[in-house]
Formats: sequence, C-alpha cells, structure tokens
Amino acid sequence: MITVSRSKMPEPEVELDVPSMLVEWGTVRLAGPGKLRLTSEALLVEATGGTLFALYAELRGGAWRTGSLTVHGAEGKAVLQSGHGLDLAWVSLVERACPLPELTRGHRLLGSTRGGHVDLQAKFIAPFLQARRRLEEEADLEARVATLDAKALRERLNTALKTIARDSYPSSHPDRRGLEAELEEAMAPFYEGLEAMETAAEHFRSAPESVRFMAWRNWVSTASHVFALADRGWASAARLLPGRIKP
Repeated sequence: MITVSRSKMPEPEVELDVPSMLVEWGTVRLAGPGKLRLTSEALLVEATGGTLFALYAELRGGAWRTGSLTVHGAEGKAVLQSGHGLDLAWVSLVERACPLPELTRGHRLLGSTRGGHVDLQAKFIAPFLQARRRLEEEADLEARVATLDAKALRERLNTALKTIARDSYPSSHPDRRGLEAELEEAMAPFYEGLEAMETAAEHFRSAPESVRFMAWRNWVSTASHVFALADRGWASAARLLPGRIKP
C-alpha cells in the first residue's frame, strides 16, 4: 500500500517515459516504448502509431504491481512497464479516477442555525465529522473503505443519541428511554443507508481489478447518500426533543 499526504491544491500533470507498453483499446493498438501523461481531465498514452486518450470517468479499473501499471476500460486495457515512476503515477491516477467528494456537502441543517440547538447538534454531528476526517487522511482506496466502517459509525451514532436523550431528560429514565426509541426510529432510513454502504464495501473488496474503480465509485455514492440521510434524520429527530425550537 502506498501512502501519500493529501493536498487541496490542484494536482500537477504527470508525465513519464515508459520503456515498454502494450495497449489494446478499441481501435488503438500500441506497443513498445512511449509516454504516459496524466492531465487534469484524462489519461494519455502516446507511442509510435497513435495515442490512447481516456477520460478518468471512463476508466473502469486498474492495478499497480512493482514495475507494472494496468488500466482497464470498456474498450480494452493498457499495460505499462517501467523500472521507476509507475508507483507515483498510480497514486496520481487513483486520485484523479477515484476522487473523494466532500461528503458533508449534503448537510443542509447540520452545522447551520436551522439545525436546532448547537450543543445537541454538535453531539449528533461529531461522529460524521470524525469519520470524514479519518477518511480524508487516507490515500489508499482499501484503507478509505475500511476507515468508514458501517458498524462502527452506527455504534458511535447510537452513543450520541443516548447522550442527547440523557441530556434532554436527566432525571426521568422512562422519558429518556422513550426518547431514545423515537430518535432511533427517526434514524431508520439512515440505518438502511448504512446497510447499503456496507454491501457496497463488500462488493468493492471482492471486485476484480478490471472494475475496481467502478466499485469504488459505487461505494462513494452510497457513502455520500449516508451522510445526506444523516442530515434528514436529524431534521426529524430534532423535532422530537422537548422544549426545543423546531428547525
């Protein structure tokens, strides 16, 4: 596993001489030495006889092993071999082909004045902010998926909900238990989303290299949906809190 620090600055273009390549991609046939270029929008493989141009969204999968980088698409694959540079090229390729979106951009209530009392809102949102931070610290796809563990996220959220119920009814156990049950019911769609995310994670882990990027994008889509469901869940949960201004 290659670990690199993440940067918010635009990624520079990557250009690498490749001593040996074999490309069979649609009508493009390339063999021998050439050049690999990773621009902000696409992968280019150039050699005598032509150029492979593929947008990152069109790439279905890939793999890197010492001295060899493989890229798969709907129209074929490209295998590049070199004694140096392909490891860093792979990291840059993954960063471009499998970007990590801002997962909390779907939060319309959380973190805003419309989200209700700041203290309770902070307790609820903390597990999601912590999960996002850990996820952004990883560059490797497998590590990212392992970091956002559905079971662990559910446990952390359940702890937060119990804390909110306790703070709402510090001296009444029956009321506290009743609120806990109502809060859990309000979060039912979120829990279903977690199950879908875990299923997507399992598919990613078992996906062959030829469709690994596609499996990652599917997982990212379900993860983004989970964060959006958390916001909607809080919109319902906040209305259940006693003596609170409805968002």
